[in-house]
Amino acid sequence: MKDRKWRRVLGTLLAAILICASLTGCSTGSKDGTGKDAGAGGEDGQGNGTESAGEQAMGRFLEEELDTGVVFGNIYDMKKLEDGSLRIIGTNGDNGNSGVWDSSDGGKTWQSVYDLPEEMQNPEKGWMDYAAISPGGQVVCAFNEDTSSGVHPVLYLMDKEGKADKMSFELPKEGESLNITTDLLFPSNEWIVLKDGAGTAYQINVSDSSVKYTYELDSDVSVFQLYAVGNTLIAQDETQVLCYDLQTGEQKDSEEALSKGGSENGLFHAVDTLDGGESIYCLSGGGLYHYKFGGSVMEQLIDGNMNSLGAPAFYPIALAMIDEQNLLVAANDTNASSATGICVLKYTYSADTPAKPDKELKMYSLYDNKEIRQSISRFQKEHTDVYVNYQAVLSEGNGINVSDALKTMATEIMAGNGPDVLLLDGMPVETYIEKGILKDLSALLKESGGSYFENILNVYQDAQGQICAAPARFMIPMIHADSAYYSPGEDFDAFTERKDTMVNMLPGTVVEKFWYTCGAAWQKEDKTLDESKITEFLTKLKNAYGEYDSSREGETVGMSMTMEGAGTEEVGDIYLSRGELELAFEKINTNFGLCRDMDYGMQQAVDKKLKDGKMDLMPGQADHVFVPTMVLGISSKSAQPEMAEEFVKYLFSQEAQKISQFGGFPVEKESFRSVIDGHEYEGLGGIVGVAGLGMEERLDYAMEPTPEEEIAKMTGLVESLKTPSLQDDVIKEAVVEQGEKVLKGELSPEEGAAAIMQKVNIYLAE
Repeated sequence: MKDRKWRRVLGTLLAAILICASLTGCSTGSKDGTGKDAGAGGEDGQGNGTESAGEQAMGRFLEEELDTGVVFGNIYDMKKLEDGSLRIIGTNGDNGNSGVWDSSDGGKTWQSVYDLPEEMQNPEKGWMDYAAISPGGQVVCAFNEDTSSGVHPVLYLMDKEGKADKMSFELPKEGESLNITTDLLFPSNEWIVLKDGAGTAYQINVSDSSVKYTYELDSDVSVFQLYAVGNTLIAQDETQVLCYDLQTGEQKDSEEALSKGGSENGLFHAVDTLDGGESIYCLSGGGLYHYKFGGSVMEQLIDGNMNSLGAPAFYPIALAMIDEQNLLVAANDTNASSATGICVLKYTYSADTPAKPDKELKMYSLYDNKEIRQSISRFQKEHTDVYVNYQAVLSEGNGINVSDALKTMATEIMAGNGPDVLLLDGMPVETYIEKGILKDLSALLKESGGSYFENILNVYQDAQGQICAAPARFMIPMIHADSAYYSPGEDFDAFTERKDTMVNMLPGTVVEKFWYTCGAAWQKEDKTLDESKITEFLTKLKNAYGEYDSSREGETVGMSMTMEGAGTEEVGDIYLSRGELELAFEKINTNFGLCRDMDYGMQQAVDKKLKDGKMDLMPGQADHVFVPTMVLGISSKSAQPEMAEEFVKYLFSQEAQKISQFGGFPVEKESFRSVIDGHEYEGLGGIVGVAGLGMEERLDYAMEPTPEEEIAKMTGLVESLKTPSLQDDVIKEAVVEQGEKVLKGELSPEEGAAAIMQKVNIYLAE
């Protein structure tokens, strides 16, 4: 099982444009009838050569997941040694033992060389955080000894055969606090580089444990990641790369192209060299890059969009360049075929494979979607002739609003330059259906082979029985509270009569959360909105919210969740999980929001803190509401209709449905169960999850599988859902903007409703 440590860590679409006789799609009363060497980098900057007129450029790296014969529970480092063999230091996931494995055939087979010393295997004696391999095969481990006087960090050094000795190097204390190891490198047989919690790196002589040089790296605004190739130590943050000479300890001249490439393509995950450090191979989310020190170009050799390297759930651990056309990547990939998620991938250059796939499938969405990106990565593995060009129109910082984005998208669709597949989250889905923009998906879904929650899947079925769009996932607005503040089954009227249900909540967030359970009740048959319903909504919310605390002006709320070795994920304030700890420690009286996953252990831990904890569907003006997410549609003007159908069919397959990046529950039943049953915790009885708002506010709970009765209860709740939330982010933006003003007391409910109607009527009339 995976060894995880958690820390608390568009405006309008022009109606005139949409009404087009050439469209044949879902609508009321209609049916759809229908170069250079790869290792050195190519001249196009992608290692793929150039394309002459009329000729297709050839050459691309292909990916395969290796069957190492070992179920790795963790990999600390992987390196190609001076003798040409490969070495891994890691943990055997079957028995928990840490050790070293070698391969002499390019990674096809791996043999155990030795286990780490017994004292490093005993959890009562301490734990290991980092380990690194030298070019000659030595191994250094950063071990935290648990002694009677406290935790004492030490370094163990092992020769190539596994003989171990403690090094005499000791970390200085950070003030009165224990100092810790935060990075460990072994770039030369002569030196080890260790970075501590204060941001200082120490270059340590292997021979006598003395410190050769120190490097002061971290500042108040930057935390540098460390890498090394040859005699060059590399420190990188989000904006720059600094290089130091390990021979002299001096900082080298700036490498502007390397810094520029790093900031554009993302932080490095792993690096390696093939020429003693004269050049560097860098692995990031953008793919694999090559840079020669002193050069002016950082060349892309592998495009991460075409393989796992760019997938959201893929976290590289180490890179080993075998030669210019073969390389290995050790990674943590929750969607790998490995039972633990720890895998080793091989990339091999194929001169006979087109540099860019023969077919291009365009997919557009308003917002970036990690499940889609992960699914694209998996789909392209099986369809090497297809490139899925996925574009999120509202990318961060591009300054485009929802209204403008939808207008631009509509123009492209009507000109025949638009997407083949649409991810419709936040778009006016029903308008698109009425205007014939979307193809019927009914036959495609029948062929997908899954068993689905039909009440969710068929939500966008028209009068002729055509399914013109379908949600691959969904979220559930839910509430968790003590019975003193909420009774199960309580309606919106009863809930908002209380004056203390929304203590310490931000007004805009409250409005946005209740938009999901109320907005669906405002729409009339002609698609306009009922102003009286909106006025009622704002009046009742204002009553429950009470007086606004102006001292919280400008306050932002958010939470970061970090999985060790897997980066940081921001948890938005509209999600139920965001407020669970605050509920447990009485920072808030009720916690409500969108539920997108199930953590039974956490729920039980919170309930123990409450007198009579209850979790139920969130009240609203609409009844039994769900939020369709990852809503998929195929353009009736698709240039690649067959491939579009193949891709969408894949997105509803069990393989894609079981991908989880917290984007909602799968609509396929077996996949839904796999997300909520906690099977990943099976056999981990002693493992405890810890969460906290502060040192004195902690929740400890066992990570255990979800009881069968709770699975059945949750499944029944899903089957009871019947009302989809309103899908139109232009309307939502107007509601949240004006509703926040009402809760702050800047507008009366009547004035707020009138302002919403004015904005929405202009939008609907365009």
